[in-house]
Amino acid sequence: MAEPPAMFLKGPYDPLIIERAEGPWLYDRGGRRILDAGAGAVVVNIGQGREEIARLAAEEIARVNYVVPIWDTPARARLAERLARWTPPGLNRFFFTSGGSEAVEAAIKFALMYHKVKGRPGKRKIISRWFSYHGNTLGALSVGGNRGRRADYEHVLFDWPHIPPSYCYRCPWGKTYPGCAIECASALEDEIRKQGADSIAAFIAEPMMGATGGAVPPVKEYWPQIAEICRRNDILLIADEVMTGFGRTGKRFAVEHWELKPDLLIGGKGLTGGYMPMGMLAVDERLALECEGLGAEFMFYTYSSHPLACAIADRVLEIMEREQLVEHAAELGARLGAQLKEELSGHPMVGDIRGTGLFWGLELVRDRDARTPYAPHLRVASRVIGAAIAHGLFVYPSVGMAGEAGGDGVLVTPPFVIGAAEVDYIVRNLRSALDDVHAQLG
Repeated sequence: MAEPPAMFLKGPYDPLIIERAEGPWLYDRGGRRILDAGAGAVVVNIGQGREEIARLAAEEIARVNYVVPIWDTPARARLAERLARWTPPGLNRFFFTSGGSEAVEAAIKFALMYHKVKGRPGKRKIISRWFSYHGNTLGALSVGGNRGRRADYEHVLFDWPHIPPSYCYRCPWGKTYPGCAIECASALEDEIRKQGADSIAAFIAEPMMGATGGAVPPVKEYWPQIAEICRRNDILLIADEVMTGFGRTGKRFAVEHWELKPDLLIGGKGLTGGYMPMGMLAVDERLALECEGLGAEFMFYTYSSHPLACAIADRVLEIMEREQLVEHAAELGARLGAQLKEELSGHPMVGDIRGTGLFWGLELVRDRDARTPYAPHLRVASRVIGAAIAHGLFVYPSVGMAGEAGGDGVLVTPPFVIGAAEVDYIVRNLRSALDDVHAQLG
């Protein structure tokens, strides 16, 4: 088997070749067992190796392999009906993609199309936030706020505005909650005023920052104020729930923590639990009907609504309901968070521990009091992951939260099928990994 190209090896450890997986466990070709506490790329919500899914896949492929996405299939109809019970009320028009990046592109395109057909073609800018990550296509990178991932493409990205996020640990205004006047929300109003409301089509953000920020929840006032600002300025609100959706934060979607109804909601990752590539865009039916009434057409991707992907997504959500895995994520996530804080909050490398459900992040710092990040060239997040793997544990990297100064962290986002014993295992071995790296760094 060919090794991955050297240019893509980012960590100080050998690439793994995983031969099989079961539940939350990975097994490499040497037979070593690794607990996947990152759920892959925060994907494997229902665990691996479910024979029920394998049987379903064989049956679906035998029934129908592919149809043009303008046609319907029973699997697609079942999925849309089930999703309408999962998404916020009214967001019941769905567009399916091959993954999260495509779904972000679809959301951007819908927002631009909507304003154009409504007679507002000047609304062509998308406001987003620094430190967020929205995907790997040029449009998604344009709204993304991870400077490292944007760096090689800045010369071709859309020149769209960004604002700072709600991020109390590194408040961009140097203030402390609650005496901060929620400037992270008023920053959106300020940027709209600067750009002109008649030029802004949408605001896109993750409800809780993921891959770059490291599971950063906003202050409780943030999202209600953001939603009110968008409504008042006729700007569509796009919630990117590719990472936080489908139970990851202990709610079906993270927006439920604030009883928030966005205009568009993006999903992926946990939608199929990693058994098939798939993403989705949920649109408020009112907006979709307005576009259709004005003759607008939204072009599909070749693999939009693929019958097998739809069938697997529907079954994954059925399993989530049957086994009450969202509720389990909330209950066990509270235990995981409590143990992470109890065992690791005093570690010399750990500056902050934050999260909810089975969505937790640890920010790693050189100086806890000054919150000074490690120098980027040290690749501390990669070192911690390498050390964790040596202890039979995988956690997901998070980098860039300190902006130009770098920033390192890890996400602890295990599959929903773990129990108390696996929580103990995660915390114990993550502690050992941090101890190992701290000793190396001196």
